[in-house]
Amino acid sequence: MGSNSGEKIKIPYDAIEDHIHCSICLSVIRGAVLTPCGHRYCCRCITEWVGQKHNCPCCNSALTTSQFYFDVQFDSLVEDVLIQRDKAEEAFFDQMFHPVIDAANKSPFEEILKRHMKTSLLSHQRYFDKLREECHQKLALLDKGLNNCFQVDDVPSNADLLKEHLQKNLEESEKLVADAFDRYLTENVPSIEVLPVKVSVYIADKDVRITDVILKPSENLSDIKPFIESAMQERCDDIISWLDDGGIRLLFSPLAKSSHYNIDEVCKNLPKRNDVHSLNWDSRPIFQCNMRPGSEIVLQGVFKSQSDVPKQCFVNVFNTSGPQSVDYFSCNTCNVKWICKSCIQCCHKDHNVMPFVMNHVPTWACCYCPKKKMCLIQDK
Repeated sequence: MGSNSGEKIKIPYDAIEDHIHCSICLSVIRGAVLTPCGHRYCCRCITEWVGQKHNCPCCNSALTTSQFYFDVQFDSLVEDVLIQRDKAEEAFFDQMFHPVIDAANKSPFEEILKRHMKTSLLSHQRYFDKLREECHQKLALLDKGLNNCFQVDDVPSNADLLKEHLQKNLEESEKLVADAFDRYLTENVPSIEVLPVKVSVYIADKDVRITDVILKPSENLSDIKPFIESAMQERCDDIISWLDDGGIRLLFSPLAKSSHYNIDEVCKNLPKRNDVHSLNWDSRPIFQCNMRPGSEIVLQGVFKSQSDVPKQCFVNVFNTSGPQSVDYFSCNTCNVKWICKSCIQCCHKDHNVMPFVMNHVPTWACCYCPKKKMCLIQDK
């Protein structure tokens, strides 16, 4: 053996393929049975055969089921061969879709395409291989003169005619499957230009960023409004109205986006920049601005929310015509209780405050902030 004792010998699958197939079903032998005359078959296949014909399909020797030997070791060998075949197929398609490339240059899109296409191609390739194997086995039987092993209704029992018929059927089947696969890919594998695009939306004047917003190529900028309304509701700052004729709407490319923006500076230099686009509500960012996945839409001053409304002390909004529910707070810094929410947020901002009475229904315009002459928002 010498220096070569550690080297592995690789045997092509084609070299042993014929030896692991059953001559009856033409598939890989399962539950191997060895006959006294030295032939192997699937246990189920040879049992059914001998039950009807009482001989060996390959050599015509007399045979009974009591003469079978179960070849467990051969079953293990077949399983190992099939595992190695599958690994070799995987390696082949890996190399086909992913030649030697610097790992730093790998694309996520390439990996996704490779994974799905490899799975599909392996499935189709195995189908074709099985079809060809079956055809090859039948041709081999015809070469042995076993014309009666299979029948074709409209073809005479003539070896040459049957061979021609088998080849024609094989070619037609391969073409039909290939055409169907090609048609499916043509109809269902879109280019990136027609795919929905996932972006983020940043509301600069609220410092709110919304991720995973998806826009379709046919949609315009106004289609992101429901995403924004939902995000503002979650922050308990509902949108009161959209300012469709005002504000700033910008699209930043994936490499131009940032955690925060100097909007005034960006707008000033907008004509010089090709990585930022100005948008209108009826703009279609994907078609008109080539918006790509990972881009960011930046908005400023495009709506008015609850937080934009001037705060009013409860004293000024008390309505005598009906009950009103009010949350009252206490300010430990000023040692005052019964302070309305607006005054707590404005007049006692950054003080030590805490809830006092929630959902109280007062019978008069009660807020002790103006009563103690501390109120900064009460109408004069």
